[in-house]
Amino acid sequence: MDNNEDDDFDSLLSTIGFGRWQSPTLAAVILVAMQYPIHLVGSPLLSAPLPYRCSHPDNASATPVIGSSYFNDHCLPFPDDHGKEATTEGAPVNSTVLELPLSTERHLTSMKSCPVIEYNTSIFTSTVISEWHLVCENKHLQPLFQMMYNIGGIFGSFAGGHVGDKWGRRRSLQIGIVSYILVVIAMAFTSSFPFLLILRILTGVTGQSMLIPAWSQALESTPSRHRSLVGMLLGFPYSLFVIVFSGVGYLIRSWRYLMLVCCAPSLALLPLSFLMDESPRWLVQQGRQDDATKVLKRAVKLNKASLTSSLESTIAKIHQASDPKPEGETSFSVRESLRQAMAYLRSPIMRTIILVTPLLWFLQSCLYLAVAINANNFNSSNPFLYVCLSGVMDGSAILLMTPLTTFLGRRIIVGVGLFVGGIFFLLDLVVSEEYFWLKMTLVMIGFFLVAGSFQMNYVYGPELFPTEARSRGFAFVTLMGGTGFMCSPVITYNLAKLAWWAAPVTFGCAAILGSFTLPLLPETRNQPMPDTLKDVEEKLVKGKRKAANTEKEIGSCDDTKDSGV
Repeated sequence: MDNNEDDDFDSLLSTIGFGRWQSPTLAAVILVAMQYPIHLVGSPLLSAPLPYRCSHPDNASATPVIGSSYFNDHCLPFPDDHGKEATTEGAPVNSTVLELPLSTERHLTSMKSCPVIEYNTSIFTSTVISEWHLVCENKHLQPLFQMMYNIGGIFGSFAGGHVGDKWGRRRSLQIGIVSYILVVIAMAFTSSFPFLLILRILTGVTGQSMLIPAWSQALESTPSRHRSLVGMLLGFPYSLFVIVFSGVGYLIRSWRYLMLVCCAPSLALLPLSFLMDESPRWLVQQGRQDDATKVLKRAVKLNKASLTSSLESTIAKIHQASDPKPEGETSFSVRESLRQAMAYLRSPIMRTIILVTPLLWFLQSCLYLAVAINANNFNSSNPFLYVCLSGVMDGSAILLMTPLTTFLGRRIIVGVGLFVGGIFFLLDLVVSEEYFWLKMTLVMIGFFLVAGSFQMNYVYGPELFPTEARSRGFAFVTLMGGTGFMCSPVITYNLAKLAWWAAPVTFGCAAILGSFTLPLLPETRNQPMPDTLKDVEEKLVKGKRKAANTEKEIGSCDDTKDSGV
C-alpha cells in the first residue's frame, strides 16, 4: 500500500476490511431499528379508536339501543352554557331497536356527552383512546399521542448529536439505552394521560439518542466500498419489524402488553453496547491516538487483516493530517461552537450542504408520511393489514434500490427517485376512479421510489458532514425530517379541505422540487468520508470536479473519433 494512501482513514478501513469487528455495531443498529415501528407507525394499533356507545348513568341498563349498530359512536346531547341543546356528534340515528351484545363493560366518565361508555372490544381489548376515553368532547386529544413522540424526536436530534460528538458514539448510545428502557417501563405502568404524553416526548428523545450515535458509528466503521450496501440494508430491519409488529399486534390486543413485548429486545442493547468499540475516527479527532490505535489493532485481529505498514505510524500520519484537538481539550463551549459554525458557513460547499440538506429532508419526510397516511384509505377497516402493507412497501423499495447503489451515485438515486415518484403522484390525478387498481399501482410505485430515495439519504446525509461534526450534522437533518413528519398530517388535512386535488398536486410538486436540489450537493459515492472541514472542501469538491472532467474527457474522445472517421 502506498504511504499516501495510508494517510487516508478510508484506505486504512479498506485494508482492515469488513467482518467480525463491525458485527456488534451492526447488531446494535438492528436492535435500535426494532424499536421504531412500535412508536413511529404503531398508532393504528396502540391508540386505535374503538367503536363505542354512550348512555346516561341513571338508565344505562334500560336505555333502548337506537341506531344502525349497538356501538354507533354517538355522543349524547347536553345543554350548553345558554341552556340550549348542543349539536350531537356522530351519524344520524333511527328508531331501530337492536339486540344487546352478550357482554359489555360500562365505564363511568366525567364527560357530559358520554357519562357512561361501552366499547366494542372485538378487535382490541384496550387502546390509549379507550383507556382514557378520548372520544366526544375529548376527541381532540387523540392526535397528541403520536404528536408528542415526534416532538420528542426533534429534541432527541439535538441531544443525540451533541452528546455523540462530545462524549463519543458508544457512551452516547449507552446513555440513550438506559434512559429509553426506564421511560418505556414507566409508560407501560402509568395511569395518568398527561404523564403518558410527557413520557412519549421522552421516548422520542431517547430513541433518537440511540439512533444517531449507533448509525454514525456503523457508517464510520464501514469501508467506503461497502458503505452504500450496509447503509441501505440497515434500513431493511425497520421494514421487516413493521411487518413483525403487525403480526404481534394481531396476537396481543392490549396496548400495554403489546408495547412491552415489542420493546423487550432493547434489553439486549445494553450488554451488546459493551462489546462495541468506540469509533476510531472520533478518537483520532479527539486527539486520543493511543485509544484509536488500540481499537484498530483489535479490528485487524478480529477481521484477520494484514497491514503493509506499521499501524502506529499510519495512525500518527492520520492524526497529524486531521489536525485534532489536544487530548483533554474540549471543543464544545458556546464560543467554540459558534466559531466552528461561522467557519462552516464561510465555506461555500459547506454552506450549500447546511442549507440544502435540511430542505431536502423536510420535503422528503413530509412526502413520505403523507403517502403513508393516504395509503391507509386502501384498507382502513383492517389496521393489522394496513401496518403490514406499509412495511412490505417500504422494504420492497429498499431491496429495489440497494443493487443500484453499486453503480449509481447518491445524487442520481435520490434525485431520480424523487422526480419520477412525483410524476407518478401527479399521474394518479388524471386516472378515473373507475380504474381503482391503476390508481393504487401509481401511488404504490411513487411510494416505492420515495421510500428508496429516503433510505439512500440515510447513507448520503452523514457522508456530507465531517467526522468532527457528523453526529450534529446528521442530527440537524433528522430534526428537519422530524419537523416534516409533524407538518405532514396538518398540511394534508388542510389541503384536503381546499380541493380534492390540492394535496396530491402539492406533494407531487414537492417531490419534483426536492429532486432539483440534488445537483447543488457533491457526490460522495466511492469518496472517502471527510474528517474535517478541510477534507470536505478538498476531497468532496475534488471528487465532484474529477467526475465532471471525466465526462468532458469522454465527450472530447468521442468528438476526436468522430472527426477521425
